[in-house]
Amino acid sequence: MKIRNNILVSFITSGMEVCWIYAWVSFTMTAIMGHAIAFQELIAIFACAAILTHASGGRGWRIMLLIGIHILGYSLAALYILHGLFYTSYPLLGAFWLNLFFTVSRSPLDWVHHIFILIWVGLIWFGGTSFAKRKMTYVAICARFDIGLAALFVLFLAKLVVRVKGGINAEDYTSSVLIYPYLLLSIIAIGIARVGHTGVRHFLPRYGGAGLLMSAVSIIVLSASSCIFLLLPILNKVAETGQHILKQGAFWVLPIVAGAVRFMFMGGRIRSDPPSGSPPKEGIGPQSLLGSSWWTELLEQIFQRGIEIIAGMLFAFAIALLMYMIFKWLFSRTAINPRAPVNNNDSLPWFTRLWIFLRTFWKTIQRLPRGYTRAAELFSVLSEWGKRSGIPRLLTDTPLEFGARLSAQFPKLKTEIEAIVHVFGIETYGEKKLTYDQFKRALIAWNILRSPVQWPRRIKTRLENAIIHKQE
Repeated sequence: MKIRNNILVSFITSGMEVCWIYAWVSFTMTAIMGHAIAFQELIAIFACAAILTHASGGRGWRIMLLIGIHILGYSLAALYILHGLFYTSYPLLGAFWLNLFFTVSRSPLDWVHHIFILIWVGLIWFGGTSFAKRKMTYVAICARFDIGLAALFVLFLAKLVVRVKGGINAEDYTSSVLIYPYLLLSIIAIGIARVGHTGVRHFLPRYGGAGLLMSAVSIIVLSASSCIFLLLPILNKVAETGQHILKQGAFWVLPIVAGAVRFMFMGGRIRSDPPSGSPPKEGIGPQSLLGSSWWTELLEQIFQRGIEIIAGMLFAFAIALLMYMIFKWLFSRTAINPRAPVNNNDSLPWFTRLWIFLRTFWKTIQRLPRGYTRAAELFSVLSEWGKRSGIPRLLTDTPLEFGARLSAQFPKLKTEIEAIVHVFGIETYGEKKLTYDQFKRALIAWNILRSPVQWPRRIKTRLENAIIHKQE
């Protein structure tokens, strides 16, 4: 699949996931609590979980650290939702509502509501982490479409059962409407993934795969909407007639179905219970086979104690083995992406890394008032600029090779990048002192590179390279 389409497919597929998840959240929370969380709050939790999982993946971190990070993120998301539901009159970053949340007394129904909210936040967070780990392939998108469609179908059946059998009519209209954006986003995502799935496809100029797909989707949506609005009275009459026929048919078929079910599960007869006053039949049991002598009682106690000791030892061994496997898994490291930028300081002790960080931070603070005075400093910040843009400098890259890689990703900034690399080569390899004009041109080039105007292009490049590293 093309890189420019991969980002689009990721956003569209996340919209698919959010649609059917929010449909379930809206229905269940409205039926139980009378109101649901806002749609933007669910999107924020889902996006935070996905971004956190994507940012921490492939770095070789310990699983215990990753679990701690996710627990912290989940806790913040749960507090954010609880504030939006119960404490909106207080500022979000204030400590008063937190103190009130942990000290106020609650009724059993309030506890049920809070536990239900925590469960749903956990499921949303898990959905975001699963989405970040999933590959955006054609087969995976089709599978997620089937799962989402099945979830919406089960939701509609549950709403029907609750309304007919339970007599509960939840005022939830959002979950019914979300089927339309879900189908629309699914068609677009599957179409884009199918265009870039296998083989090479050729389109006419200015009529690419995305344009044809959007045109087909627009025609389908407009045609379906027009037919529904024009034929709505006829469809209502057809629905009423079908409902009447279904009721009449069920009235005659129900006794036959009930008899068949009773015959299959009860064998065609009803088991009668014995009279309550009749004594139990005498039989040959263990009491009649073994006497009541002292040696039989001793043998029974020995067997009983032996079985209890063996069961206790097996249980203790199973617990010890389980704890060993859990601790081994917690302190293990995740897989490292070979193409992802690796921090060479990870093998150093924590106090050494802290000292390096503080020293680098102090040098940066010292450099701010006086500015840059050497070409080596400009090339160093250029390397950091490339790393933050998703193109870190490899250990095997020469300055010219690194500059060529940056220029290939940012062709409009090729002149500025080559200017910094050129003065760095003169100063470092040529061992010559730069003139005022040469260094001034390099400073102007650096000011152009770090301008906020270049941020959109840099963010896009970083996302594209991150997706490539994730797929590889």
